[in-house]
Amino acid sequence: MNMERTTMKRKMSKELKETITKRNHRLAKFWEKLGLDVEIIGDMETPAVIKGDYCLACYVHNFNLIFTDHYEKGEDVYKVKLQNNQDFEIEPILNWLKTATHRRIYKIRMKNEPNLFLVGYNFKSKGGDSNNVKYPVFGKYAPKIYFTQDYAGEIINFYDLDYCEIV
Repeated sequence: MNMERTTMKRKMSKELKETITKRNHRLAKFWEKLGLDVEIIGDMETPAVIKGDYCLACYVHNFNLIFTDHYEKGEDVYKVKLQNNQDFEIEPILNWLKTATHRRIYKIRMKNEPNLFLVGYNFKSKGGDSNNVKYPVFGKYAPKIYFTQDYAGEIINFYDLDYCEIV
């Protein structure tokens, strides 16, 4: 379980940050106990749960993990309290996993090196001037995730990545 790809999007108190970190640790432990290899990414307050090529149709609110029938404004179908001693029924979760509409995600990878994905960006110089040019960086692990194919296409076009494809 990798939590390294979450970030704080806004400034918050130390106490709130500690609470969110505790909750997300329990979230990671939940998926681990369930036996699903997922990645938790994005904003620490509202993290996305990624499994393979999909963002799962669920969200966290306080210390509750809420499963929905659709990734966009779906109806709540099941809820698990994220506690230290995780206790939950597996059957409703497995049913949700099969029946919910999960959101397809996209990645950009090199055509000739299919193990290399766009993982981030770097700058041509270390200076803070406004003419500093950003360029894409590729790697094997932790690819950038795009929630629409169109946006991934815009990135390819913007950086002239004609040697890449969307997967």
